[in-house]
Amino acid sequence: MARLAAHAQRLLQFQRLLEAALPAALRPHARVANFRLGKLFIHAANGAVAAKIRQFGPRLASDLSNKDAKVTQIEVRVQARNPAPAQFPHERPALPGLKQKQGLTELAHQLPSESPLKGALERLLRSVKE
Repeated sequence: MARLAAHAQRLLQFQRLLEAALPAALRPHARVANFRLGKLFIHAANGAVAAKIRQFGPRLASDLSNKDAKVTQIEVRVQARNPAPAQFPHERPALPGLKQKQGLTELAHQLPSESPLKGALERLLRSVKE
């Protein structure tokens, strides 16, 4: 367990260093997957992010090297994350009550006949049924 905990701690260190070395736009889309024999494995959210990280490869290797572990190679793989959970269907807002309809009708009558707002209010009031 101690070896596993130490490895997990090292991966967290690399993740922090990776986030510091990458531009802000790429940070949420890349994560350290593993480190083995000097080779750092990074998972990217999509191909475009992976290509951009590969461009930073040599600079990242030097930035990510520390006293304990020397990064000699970086391998970037596309590893799509789970999609966002399904959203619940959009609930239709409550229709205006009698007082609100009366207020909108009065407002529509007070507006000039060429007003676009008056036309919109009249269409809204026609579409709302009691």
